[in-house]
Amino acid sequence: MYVIYDDSLNIDSSVVKYNLKRILNQIYRLLPLREEEEDWQKPLATLLIELVGLLHLFPDLSEGLKILSKLQGMLELGNDL
Repeated sequence: MYVIYDDSLNIDSSVVKYNLKRILNQIYRLLPLREEEEDWQKPLATLLIELVGLLHLFPDLSEGLKILSKLQGMLELGNDL
């Protein structure tokens, strides 16, 4: 199955799934960073940028919106979590 982007670029859906899995793995890496009081907010901001871009390209990824909302909430709350 291919996803059409900009009527000229075909992107295989397996590539999209791979990127979502990669983003999820990076999210799991943030948890120990926060617990060890290392910088976790900059990597989180980078993930948000990437996820926003992905959702802009593929608006049908409804699960991505839930993830994006939670990550944005984490960034907004910062150390208050």
